Amino acid sequence: MFAEDSGYLTIMDLLYSNRRLDTSKLHVTGFLLCLVAFFMPIVTATYSIVATDAKTRQVGGAGATCLEDRDIFEALYRSAPNRSVLHTQGLLLDRDDPIVMIALDMMQKDESLDDILNAMQGLDTANYTFTTSLDDFEIPNVDVRQYGIADFYSQAGYTGTSLASVWYGIFGINGTEQVDVGKKFENDRYIYHTMGNVVTKGTVGALQRGFENQNDDFNFGLCDMAGKLMTAMNGVAAGGFGDARCLNDGGKSATGAYLHIDNADGTALIHINKIGDGTSEPVEEMKETFHQWRKDNPCPGDSSGASMRLEFAFTTLLSMFGILCSIVS
Repeated sequence: MFAEDSGYLTIMDLLYSNRRLDTSKLHVTGFLLCLVAFFMPIVTATYSIVATDAKTRQVGGAGATCLEDRDIFEALYRSAPNRSVLHTQGLLLDRDDPIVMIALDMMQKDESLDDILNAMQGLDTANYTFTTSLDDFEIPNVDVRQYGIADFYSQAGYTGTSLASVWYGIFGINGTEQVDVGKKFENDRYIYHTMGNVVTKGTVGALQRGFENQNDDFNFGLCDMAGKLMTAMNGVAAGGFGDARCLNDGGKSATGAYLHIDNADGTALIHINKIGDGTSEPVEEMKETFHQWRKDNPCPGDSSGASMRLEFAFTTLLSMFGILCSIVS
């Protein structure tokens, strides 16, 4: 639409760039503002959760977006296996951005989560701002970031103070959540941090309740972090929460969603990544894939999955034996 060297970028690039921008050159022109309605479906709003399991030394996360045909896992997830896990959302950072690389280095060194978040904010200085012609305000990039991080001892988060005003000032989206909150759970075995921006009120609470839920109403298996993350994501969609624009345009919580867990050795325990176009509920698709995964990775004592197949095979053998006995007699 506009060439980058002209000093103008699309609305999508304003809030969710996949590259580091010298956004002091950006201006939302009147012409672009007239096209907001066109670009709004591809500007994302995000809800997500990061978590750790001290028993298994696994780290992982799950999240969703209202950005069509985009990989939310690639956009949000960063981890230091056997140490910590980080989500970066809001005004997105590229995976090789210096801010991310410094954070990952500090995560590998087991530095404190507060120090990591402070370093990220310190690097993200007010020298990087974007300016809009709407109300003529300038906002530092750091004020439209959102981070959540957890290790095996603590959790922390950061939500930029201008996220709500940017969404309202540019897009007229008001009355939504821009919040992050975390907790230790189940005798400190699990630690999680949940966050959301431009989501309906109650979305982050639904993530929390889902992760802490003790009633396995959907047969996800709550014996491990995988089941808890799936229950958290399902709690958002089943409760009618999620991205405000996606809910207003089709009644879906998001267009794409993911769930991923890293083992202590860096291998992936589970990776589910649904990149959608907005025609279906990604959390429902995630549920189907998760149930298939659970069959091969049942909870201890669970009669589903591999144990169910063994039971079926044993029952079949008994039936065949009975038939054979009847024939012989």
